Amino acid sequence: MAVSAQDRRPLLLEGKTALYQKILTRPDASLAEGPGGPGTRALDPFTVLYIYQRHPVDGGGQTYLEVGPDAKGTVSGFLPESATVPWDHALVLAFTDRGNRDRVLFLEDEASLDRWLNDPNLALRAEEARKRADERTLPEDSPVLSIEPEAYVDFANEFYMLPVLEAKPKRLPGRKRAMGVRIASVTRDDAPKLQLLNTRQNLEALGEFRAGVVFVIDASSSMQPYISRTRKVMREVLDKVADAGLKDKVRFGVVGYRDDPAKVKGVGYLTRTFADPNQIESTTDFQTAVEPLSASKVSTRAFSEDAFAAIDHAMGRIDWQGFDARYLVLITDASARDASSPIATLPLTAADMRRDIQGGSKALPTAMYVLHLKTPVGADDHAKAEAQYTELSRLDSGRSLYYPVPSGDPAAFERKVGSLADALVEQVRQTRDAKDASDIANAPAAPSGDTDDDLRQSAAEVGRAMALAYLGRVSGSKAPPMFEAWASDRDFADPTVPAFSVRLLLSKNQLSDLQRTMQATVTALDAGQIDPGDFFNQLRSAATAMGRDPNQVGQGDVRNLAATGLMGEYLEGLPYQSRIMSLTEDDWIRMSVGEQQSIIDDVNSKIRLYQRFHDDSDRWIALNDGDDAGDRVYPVPLDALP
Repeated sequence: MAVSAQDRRPLLLEGKTALYQKILTRPDASLAEGPGGPGTRALDPFTVLYIYQRHPVDGGGQTYLEVGPDAKGTVSGFLPESATVPWDHALVLAFTDRGNRDRVLFLEDEASLDRWLNDPNLALRAEEARKRADERTLPEDSPVLSIEPEAYVDFANEFYMLPVLEAKPKRLPGRKRAMGVRIASVTRDDAPKLQLLNTRQNLEALGEFRAGVVFVIDASSSMQPYISRTRKVMREVLDKVADAGLKDKVRFGVVGYRDDPAKVKGVGYLTRTFADPNQIESTTDFQTAVEPLSASKVSTRAFSEDAFAAIDHAMGRIDWQGFDARYLVLITDASARDASSPIATLPLTAADMRRDIQGGSKALPTAMYVLHLKTPVGADDHAKAEAQYTELSRLDSGRSLYYPVPSGDPAAFERKVGSLADALVEQVRQTRDAKDASDIANAPAAPSGDTDDDLRQSAAEVGRAMALAYLGRVSGSKAPPMFEAWASDRDFADPTVPAFSVRLLLSKNQLSDLQRTMQATVTALDAGQIDPGDFFNQLRSAATAMGRDPNQVGQGDVRNLAATGLMGEYLEGLPYQSRIMSLTEDDWIRMSVGEQQSIIDDVNSKIRLYQRFHDDSDRWIALNDGDDAGDRVYPVPLDALP
């Protein structure tokens, strides 16, 4: 029976003042009423518990851990240490989408991973191992313990635990960098050596896959030729959809955007849904709905436009519940108003907007395409827009779905819109006709021999990833069933493609602390712009305000932001690099005003992003049954940290 003691706290991690020791339970772990006693209450694998005390048991060489479900003094019982896995950092891995990579192989130890990584024929070796794994013919001496399921494991909609126990830098053939990670996953000692879940299934549900495609169109004064061309192309595409019997499987919509009508007289609207994919059932429906869409007769306030507000509108004001995949296609000739713009409705950086798209409410698999019209009149804006949209449309696999239209050529634009729409429709058709995950994964793109082959190929890869994600959801696909193993964070065949994305599980209290820390940091940075030499004194003041140890700031060799003590301990020792955390006083002094402002804009964008994380109730996770709201965690992508 749980005993509550308000004055008790778990054991601290060595050198920490607010981070407690935690463990994950192994399969068959069972709580005892005292050290060395028999287990009386079984626990689920990967139950997260805090350590309150260590108790050596005389004569057996065994240590029992006194554990509880929270840090508030609640003690549940005792566990042998051998039935647990230490978990100092709340890091987990999530598989990236499967559009352009092979399935991950899990190897039994670090030495086996090193041998594989040193093999010049690594890709062929891995390909053969996957083939043998699918056939269940791996030799007994194979180091392969497990393999990623063939159907995509959807982290966003079905949270799973792949805790990171250790991470080390590695080299792939050709001296390419990778990270070797030791992870844990749930299985049982008597389970078969190789676990393959939900592979080669014949699922009638594949025929139920539905995709929604929404064009987000800049309707400022220069855009009329492209609005007209989009309308023309979509008439042809929708006729093809009807002929193929797919009109209920792929639906199209349109959102237009201009400027804030409270600030620009006669502009009409900031964002508006012209065609809702839930309501468009025919070519006639679409044409009627988009007929009022036209370019503004008045100029907006700047060349850059409020694209992020329009994307947010498309994500939040259209009901996506009936769809299994979401495609957003931004069409514009201008950069987006971002965190650096004083008139932006949604002042985020492009990177933080991308994170919001990929991890938003309900976390529906989403692909963000950008067709950027590089018109001559916008020449001075081209570089900024390209950098923004390349980042905005980047998938977690690394591929960007940014497609420029040189000179803003209307005919070339029309071809690209048509190629993209045709390719997405074809992918839905292939999914409907597929019999299993293998059919989806191996479905080829249809090359046309024209200049848009890369766009068609990307649409095929993204479509495959969307369909595999859907198959994973409907078939209940889960991560490989507890073992500890090593894997590479990069695809063996193409090391530029990440196999995992890393998430840090932060509690609501920690996320709130991080947001407050960023607010204190931006205050110090603002003051540091006025007097750059006083930068670390400002950080000392911020540390004092946050209740941190101000004596750490600027003392001895402690010269960068990460070492000041201002940031929460939960960020220390994580395997990522950040220009904010590595910022030194000398760096700050050497920066131009524009470079300093870029840092400040980035921090402000993070503050807004963390608020959106905080408000995203669908993504907060209870690691244990009965967790209260303050103990729930949010899987923050590692690259969203400061």
